[in-house]
Amino acid sequence: MPRITKIILSCFLLINLVGCYKDPKVEGAKKISQMERTKTSEGILNQNKDADIICVYGSRFYIRAENQEKYTQMSLKINHELGEIKKKYTAKHAFDDYMSTKLPVGTKVYTIQGEMQSELLLVREGLDYVVYVYKASKELE
Repeated sequence: MPRITKIILSCFLLINLVGCYKDPKVEGAKKISQMERTKTSEGILNQNKDADIICVYGSRFYIRAENQEKYTQMSLKINHELGEIKKKYTAKHAFDDYMSTKLPVGTKVYTIQGEMQSELLLVREGLDYVVYVYKASKELE
């Protein structure tokens, strides 16, 4: 076998082995994040089984604000599009990032400008925007 072929095969084998390696720290962080999502989502849904919630930023949950008029008076402005709903939650599956209990797949989610940027999100529903409020897991205890 020519020397160049051996080098190419060795490189291919090395790349394949490195690509298949799973870092235990990364895998552990993923499991912790999933446990946090499960704990928070179960806490919210135990308080209200019909809660309208979305999960973004890995494990942050936002609940549809009950008093939308309060936020209309605040003149909230969009900062940028955060993403869109990728999956609809079902009780058979654990919550993932960009999953929602009520919003349809494809619904756009936006951050807002200002002080309450991490506390509020806007969601586009038709021609209107609806406010979702951050719900910390410690609030559920």
